[in-house]
Amino acid sequence: KDRTESLWKAIQSGSLPADAATAEQTVLSAFDQWGRSSRIEVASIKPQWKRGSNAKYSLLECRVDASGPLANLTRLLHEVERSPLALRIDSIELSSRDERGQTLSLGLVVTGLRLIPLEPRP
Repeated sequence: KDRTESLWKAIQSGSLPADAATAEQTVLSAFDQWGRSSRIEVASIKPQWKRGSNAKYSLLECRVDASGPLANLTRLLHEVERSPLALRIDSIELSSRDERGQTLSLGLVVTGLRLIPLEPRP
């Protein structure tokens, strides 16, 4: 029980900011920093808000397309996993961009947790 409570507190402290625009900027900035430190090219990040399974939270799903050597892409994945942000890697797709497999394309779907419901559209 103590482990569950401490894990939940860590998730709460790492949840995305309540303001949707600030939450998106937080995730985009994090990927920008991780991309630079991993020495990979982040080609695009496409954020999309989704409703949680109940009215207590919402999710920011981001499709990230990047490319680079396998070791550098691995470093990016490590950065996402060890981030204090409440992020979850939902899917990973790898494909070769050259005949020798030196440069790979990475398609990544990452979901971030925000502890307030999705706002209704105006």
